[in-house]
Amino acid sequence: MISLLEYLPIITSGLLFLSILTLVANRKNLRLQSEYQIYARMIEARLKLETSEPFIKMARESPFYADRFALVDSPDQFYMLRAFIDLYEFIYRLHKTHVIDDQLWLRWMSSAKAMKSIPKFLSVWEKTKSVHSPDFVKFIDSL
Repeated sequence: MISLLEYLPIITSGLLFLSILTLVANRKNLRLQSEYQIYARMIEARLKLETSEPFIKMARESPFYADRFALVDSPDQFYMLRAFIDLYEFIYRLHKTHVIDDQLWLRWMSSAKAMKSIPKFLSVWEKTKSVHSPDFVKFIDSL
């Protein structure tokens, strides 16, 4: 008769292997969560800086920014619309990496489609879409 002790090395090896796989998967998930948190903070910080009065004053002196501000009634509108576009791209990435489920994604997709009914949104989108990832541009353009 075969003793349980004879299978102990195999069982132990299997458990060790499963533990290593779990550790690797958890490290990847933690890294992704950290990247998403850092990205969200960077977007928030950029928006706060760009909507500050000193930056807007300086930006108005630039032909680049003057061109973009001319698309809307105020720099605040430009930055708000661009923040929406960045948010949609962020949510799009979360959807592509299966971080958010399809039900939640449908709500965001519907929201993006509704935003495209705003003429100023479309103007800002057309002027800034070249800085976004090609697959996101294709997605927004397809709505």
